[in-house]
Amino acid sequence: MTIIITPNSQGHLEGSSSLNSECLKGAKLHVTVTGSTVVLAGSDEAGDNITVRGTVDNTGTLLKANYILNGSASGRCETDDGAGSLSKQ
Repeated sequence: MTIIITPNSQGHLEGSSSLNSECLKGAKLHVTVTGSTVVLAGSDEAGDNITVRGTVDNTGTLLKANYILNGSASGRCETDDGAGSLSKQ
């Protein structure tokens, strides 16, 4: 997954994801940073939700995170969770 984070017109951080799967397509994310903890949370147009929560390492280039993906009310996708890392490109 690639996430591009930019400030919106109010100065809040927002992200757009490139992940396109059966259960999540191009989610728009809200970004919250508190110290070294980062939370990316949002949904796609179909109502599928994802939350990624993790901690940035000392170099500021690697986010070690846990995620939870909640499928839409349509029932076409199950809930999934796991762990992984996102690196700064």
